[in-house]
Amino acid sequence: MQPNYDLIVIGGGIAGSSLARRVAAAGHKVLVLERETEFRDRIRGEALQPWGVAEARTLGISQYLMKSGQELRYFNQIINGQPGGRRDLVNTTPSCSGIWAFYHPRAQETLLQVAADAGAEVRRGATATQIRPGQTPTVRVQQEGKSAEVTARLVAVCAGRNAGLRTELGFTVRRGNIPLFLCGVWLTNVSRDIDPSSAHLANDLRTGSMCAFFMQPGNTARAYFGFHPQTCPRLQGAQDFPRFKNEFMAASGGAIPFGDAKPEGPLASFECADVWVDYPYKDGVALVGDAAASNDPSWGQGLALSFRDARVLSEELLANDLWTNAAQRYARRHDEYYLRLRTVTGWFYDLFQRLGPEAAQRRARALPLIAQDRTRVPDHLFGGLDIPLYPNSRARFFGEDTLAASHAG
Repeated sequence: MQPNYDLIVIGGGIAGSSLARRVAAAGHKVLVLERETEFRDRIRGEALQPWGVAEARTLGISQYLMKSGQELRYFNQIINGQPGGRRDLVNTTPSCSGIWAFYHPRAQETLLQVAADAGAEVRRGATATQIRPGQTPTVRVQQEGKSAEVTARLVAVCAGRNAGLRTELGFTVRRGNIPLFLCGVWLTNVSRDIDPSSAHLANDLRTGSMCAFFMQPGNTARAYFGFHPQTCPRLQGAQDFPRFKNEFMAASGGAIPFGDAKPEGPLASFECADVWVDYPYKDGVALVGDAAASNDPSWGQGLALSFRDARVLSEELLANDLWTNAAQRYARRHDEYYLRLRTVTGWFYDLFQRLGPEAAQRRARALPLIAQDRTRVPDHLFGGLDIPLYPNSRARFFGEDTLAASHAG
């Protein structure tokens, strides 16, 4: 039986809309099911790393993102309240780009409209209540009190971190054990002392906490505070904003001027943990974006990873008439690049946020060497996941190569 669609995309957010737009623009029949009639503040996902900008350009959606965003050309790192380095990202990354900052709900609305303009059928307020995998997967859709079934050559689940749905589909969900929380809030009335061309990141090595500040258009910004749960009670709700501000200022050592910025929208904390599925394809269903893997968000890789998933899967589908083979290739490629990302972000956690005597000793050895030679730092977080991990990458980052040299001497 001929399927109703070539591709059904469940979830019309960043990953789903980008995937739908590219496949629909190539002439395929695409259906997007988005349960929300209006996107809301998700708190996270508003800083697109330079390598993610390159992915967005390939997907053909970068110009739409920047209509309501701005580029942060410089990356300003602060360590224990002191300058830790300022990097011109435009001149030092393969994409020749800074970090792009934008308000997530606005970007979602824009990209979903772009997908519709490219020919995708978009249904808002539509929920996928059941997915039956198989050679021609079937999706049961609930919308406005009515239920119907639709079929496709491939179903792409882009509906976020729904562990229950993934388990129902037969995927095994794996989870890391990095014990961190990340709290965020959108701000207005931002201090004019903040450099609007820079992304600011501060690490307090004594507590393992971090804070980040990303300017957005219209004198707004997104601020984040990441912390170990044993060192700071969870921050949740508007009543905790004064405490958020105090913790932020402490973590930055006052080096990021907070001024009289006001909270706009929700303030909430989320657990930071790697959650992923090995080989995110099975029986006609592919997982994309957070549904496939969500990396510890305190290093800001989620948006770029979502765009990469959408780019790689669409690339494979458009290059292969046998979509089962194409989706299998996507799953293999995803395993490779996500492992690379998870490895490197784990090293960054060990160096900048892990607590204890062993971690302090590691920092005492590594940080002076990095200050002398920045090439010791793996550049995957800015440069992208096509950068190889060499056998000595870890040793150079942690300064363990100097231990080997001293032992040899």
